[in-house]
Amino acid sequence: MEIKKIFRKRNSSIKFAAAKSVVSAVTAADDILCSPPDLSKAKKVLFVQPHPDDNQIGAGGTMAWLRSLGVEVYELTVTDDRYADPKYIGKENDVQTVRQKEALAAQRCLGVKNAGFLGFADKNDNSVREISLKVMEVIRKIQPDYVLTVDPLLETECHSDHIKVGTAVKYACMDSECNFYPEFVNGKLRDDAWKVKGVGFYYTDKPNTLVDITDFEELKMKSIKCHKSQAEPTLLAAIMLQQKMFAEGTEFKAAEPLRLLSGLQMHCFNLPVR
Repeated sequence: MEIKKIFRKRNSSIKFAAAKSVVSAVTAADDILCSPPDLSKAKKVLFVQPHPDDNQIGAGGTMAWLRSLGVEVYELTVTDDRYADPKYIGKENDVQTVRQKEALAAQRCLGVKNAGFLGFADKNDNSVREISLKVMEVIRKIQPDYVLTVDPLLETECHSDHIKVGTAVKYACMDSECNFYPEFVNGKLRDDAWKVKGVGFYYTDKPNTLVDITDFEELKMKSIKCHKSQAEPTLLAAIMLQQKMFAEGTEFKAAEPLRLLSGLQMHCFNLPVR
């Protein structure tokens, strides 16, 4: 009987030790596989906005924070006002529009680099694939660690440009690593393929990361005011209120919510992101 008791006790200890080891391994794997990416470790980050002021409104504080860390930050603008104002008809590509000038001023304010204007029309009827291919060209040229844009899955989002561009950026981030897409070059695999480490979304209702922009809120608001044609007092007040609401329950005074996905989370793995 005593032998059986000792055996049972020893057996339980072995099982407990094995279980503890498994739990530790699972916990470590969970931390690696389910944690959102750490933007602070990036060297280059590309922000892609549907309209010339979206990046500043949704993530201007994050852009300023990244710049304070020495990260190279780029801004790509998909649509602008060249097809929305009659005075540009016939010379759409020959002049710098009002909103383009405002975007460049905001970039200077934040210390970010201009990755270009893709020239699609506001409320454009281009396909997601057409936009995605153009975004992908820029990703392959700049070779960013992460790409951030609007969340096309925001439940209340009704703007077709936001939904279309957000989706196009998702595709571009995934497809940019394929050295056969969209075609071979001189009968050979492409040599410009680039794999991003992850993708992120602002204007999101499913955040997994909260960026403290307390020290950068003033600079963010200054960059938004560079968009003089858009920065109405009610808009500015709404943005300030929202940033304080996002910071509720934290030690922050102002915050921006992001949903960040790693390269693994971008694919078919339905892992919880936390």
